Amino acid sequence: MVKRRDVRNRLLRLFVGVLLIAACSAQAAEMGGKSDARILIDISGSMKQNDPQNLRRPALRMLVGLLPEDARAGVWTFGQYVNMLIPLGQVDAAWKNKARAEAGNIASPGQFTNIEDVIKRSIADWEGSATLYQRHLILLTDGMVDISKNTKKNAASRQYILEQLLPKLQSHDAQVHTIALSERADHELMRTLSRETGGWYEQVNDAEHLQRVFLRIFEKVGRPDTVPLKDNKFLVDSSIQEVTLLVFRKESAEPTQVITPSGTQFDAKSAPQNVSWHRDIGYDLLTISHPETGEWRIQAAMDPDNRVIVVTDLKMRSSQLPSRFVLGEVLPVTVSFTNQGKQITRKDFLDVVNLKSCHTDSNGTGEARPIFDDGQDGDKAAGDGEFTLQVGQGLAAGKVELVILAQGKTFQREQRQLFELADPIPMQVTSTDEGETKVRVQPDAELVDLESLEIKAALVSQAGEEQPVMLLPSAEAGVLETSIATQELLGDWTLSISATGQTRSGTELDLTLDPVRVRGTATPPADPPEEVVEKTPEVQEPAVEPATMQAPLADEPATEEDNSTFQVALFGGINLLLIILVVLAIWIMRRRKQEPEFQLVEEDDQLVEEATAK
Repeated sequence: MVKRRDVRNRLLRLFVGVLLIAACSAQAAEMGGKSDARILIDISGSMKQNDPQNLRRPALRMLVGLLPEDARAGVWTFGQYVNMLIPLGQVDAAWKNKARAEAGNIASPGQFTNIEDVIKRSIADWEGSATLYQRHLILLTDGMVDISKNTKKNAASRQYILEQLLPKLQSHDAQVHTIALSERADHELMRTLSRETGGWYEQVNDAEHLQRVFLRIFEKVGRPDTVPLKDNKFLVDSSIQEVTLLVFRKESAEPTQVITPSGTQFDAKSAPQNVSWHRDIGYDLLTISHPETGEWRIQAAMDPDNRVIVVTDLKMRSSQLPSRFVLGEVLPVTVSFTNQGKQITRKDFLDVVNLKSCHTDSNGTGEARPIFDDGQDGDKAAGDGEFTLQVGQGLAAGKVELVILAQGKTFQREQRQLFELADPIPMQVTSTDEGETKVRVQPDAELVDLESLEIKAALVSQAGEEQPVMLLPSAEAGVLETSIATQELLGDWTLSISATGQTRSGTELDLTLDPVRVRGTATPPADPPEEVVEKTPEVQEPAVEPATMQAPLADEPATEEDNSTFQVALFGGINLLLIILVVLAIWIMRRRKQEPEFQLVEEDDQLVEEATAK
């Protein structure tokens, strides 16, 4: 009996342990979508020049107003010293009200820029890797590491950030998003902190753009559920419990108006009780609880950065692209839908969902692309509820915004992802006084595996003629170059350069560089002289009597069709005339022969008659 009880107890403990592990895993998976955001605001004296109107205040109020209520957040300011402006806590209505009030205390009294200390203090409670929350650090500064008048101390502090704090941030799975609010900021440090942690870096030369930069940072941190806003109209379905509208406006603009599906119109002063309206410098931010279903309208100037953020049970989920990857690299994005946290796999739902994506890059807005769940083009299995989009093809280097749009039978959803495509093989084209076009390419060893890299180049004429081009190592390490003698080319040519290999992360790289137009300056060859054809003098044939004229020989070549026809007609006519003349001549001769015989017969008859008479 004892052994049986021990076995039962062990099995029970094992079963309970499995349940606990599963529960913890489920909680971690559920909570992993929540955000822990630490916001660090520079208040050094130089901000008086770079942000004279203290636009950091409304920008911070907008950011805290957008944060979802399942997030944790805190705000620290720093100059010579570090101050916890808004204590770390759960984001709720009370926390937002306190944060908005404290934002008004932001100024520029600091003497130094102690970036090292503010990072250390703001992450002091982080231990190990992230589990329940996704960790984010948002750093806004306009300067360089500046803790003392002693430059050696400043350099040591900067080195400490890179060698000690950066590895620590990486071990905490924290993404660092940096905003440099001037040209004199330490951009190299800001970029390094962001890139090495998978965060986002942005340079802002005008504080008026801070609000829009904070919006993009929020969309990376919060990854909100949104619905599309088109022509200032949006659709609210029955699964939406709350709507937050962000409407940018100019100070001279008329007050923003909102019109419900039933036709009720209101503004900030006449908003109903279920609407919380915050009006600030440059924008309106209002939250509508239990909104009426149907089409809503906004009366305000249309702005591409206006947003409609929703709290809903019906969510569109998409895998997150890295903030930075390599041009020529193709990465998949999977999209699925959940209802109350459970993925939707019902065929009747999936069959009526229309998914598409569009993007905006340095070349403008691209064409919409459909997204399928058909088991093709990288999609794992058809009809499993996960739609797949391959991202990277046809995009230009630089910042790219990807927008995923879903249209269902009764609902609409939208998600945005912002990322940077890094050029792995920068190219430089110059022209020399000697008439040569020089092309230099320098593969980035931090982005691509140089040993796997294969680069091909060729000149292609407008007629399709192709000439291979060799890219040879330059005297400068890591640089390949070629010189094209334009004086030896005739007409317009295009230099095409392609590269294949692998990135440092091990993904395939297939890249075609921008084509280089080459105009040949060679002198076209002179036209050949026209061939002079000597005319053969015409030989007049002697007149021939019709009776002796002979028809031309059959084997004489006719030079032209018209001459041949004329000659045939002429010779036919002559032959006919000859025949007529011959016949006439014979007739005359016979006639002459017949006349004497006739006279002789007559004379004989007369003699006979006379003899008879006698």
